[in-house]
Amino acid sequence: MMKRKSSIWKNPDYIKFFSANALSNLGNWFDFIAVLILFRYTWNAEPMLIAFIPVMYAIPSTLFGQLAGVLADRKDKLRILIYSDWIRGALTLLLVFVSSPFWALLVLLFRNTVGVVGLPAQQGLMRKIVDEEHIMKAVTINGSLLQLVKVVGPLIGGSVSGVFTPDISIAVNAASFFISGIIFSMITKKNHMKPEEVSGEIQFFRLWTEGWELVLKNRILLVSILYGMIITLTIQMIDAQFVTLFSELFPEKPEMTGWTISVIGVGALLAVLVLTKKETIDRYGWFFGSGSLMIGIMAGGLGFLNSESPLTIGLFFAFIGGIGTGITLTAVNYMIQKEPPREVIGRVSGIVDSMLSILFIAGPLLGGVLIQQLGVVLVFRGIGVVIFLLGMVGIVFQQIIWKKEKSFSIDEQSDTKRELKKEVN
Repeated sequence: MMKRKSSIWKNPDYIKFFSANALSNLGNWFDFIAVLILFRYTWNAEPMLIAFIPVMYAIPSTLFGQLAGVLADRKDKLRILIYSDWIRGALTLLLVFVSSPFWALLVLLFRNTVGVVGLPAQQGLMRKIVDEEHIMKAVTINGSLLQLVKVVGPLIGGSVSGVFTPDISIAVNAASFFISGIIFSMITKKNHMKPEEVSGEIQFFRLWTEGWELVLKNRILLVSILYGMIITLTIQMIDAQFVTLFSELFPEKPEMTGWTISVIGVGALLAVLVLTKKETIDRYGWFFGSGSLMIGIMAGGLGFLNSESPLTIGLFFAFIGGIGTGITLTAVNYMIQKEPPREVIGRVSGIVDSMLSILFIAGPLLGGVLIQQLGVVLVFRGIGVVIFLLGMVGIVFQQIIWKKEKSFSIDEQSDTKRELKKEVN
């Protein structure tokens, strides 16, 4: 008689984990739209200055992402998440009192530096509190959550910022961080959730190199990261410039930025909900390829709009891009959870986060320069074509690009090294 799978919703620790993430992510989207509106419509910031907003999110991950991954593997992940949320809540409140975009960028930099350890800690914690059979379900549920708040957050946050002031949305984010930390503190501590014990002679460099060794020897991890970097670079060149495009096309509709991001979230949410029916991912090429292709359709389509275009056409392209975003994010998060061994998830997550974050810096700056030189419309069109072609390559040549090879865990690699050392001695 086959054993019936238990429901992930019967896991109280996962419910708390899910709830805490829901609050902090909802607040983040309130905050992000409020900051964009504050910069463009209140301070009348130039596109290059707006391009620095995502850069302030990316610099901490670029500099400290891999260190954060090692820290998350060695230390108490719950304590990391709790104190990170509370400190970020306090720093978010400072945004209410700043009076210029330069001070706002500085506060964003400090806040995101504190939060850089959160992603690897979350990835590692989820693998510890979720059973192996529920990994795909947990990944798609969390993906659904991220896209749901991406719909609700910008829609409500943009409306609140437009009707009242952006400070209200920023305050909501601060409160969400504080409450999220409280919920994380309610997760039950179990023996299997203790941080990995590491002997004294093993230092940071050894742990860091082990993470990189796994990535470089695992073809799926390596190729997916490289492919994701190309997609991320092109996306980041336009991501923060939606507000620039719409301020030219629809100057009387400042809420169009929030609407577009919300519709992207709707498409991504629907894609992730459909993927909850799957128990595993066998062919990454379909996910990365089709996701890139759809994102290209969105970018190129928006680039061909004009001031007389119906708003619904732009929202339709955003919906298509949202579906591609949901597919791609699911593949990335599943890959991080499934491909590396459990004991090194934090380090792999930190490596992925730091590598992609380099592009979160280069992409917006390069996009800002190109937009100032060539115009926002032409840049959107060109990037759309590039991402579309990249998606086609991923689909057509997926059996070559994502060829499966045998991979080994960190423990197996360490055992092999010890055996070789014995033979030499």
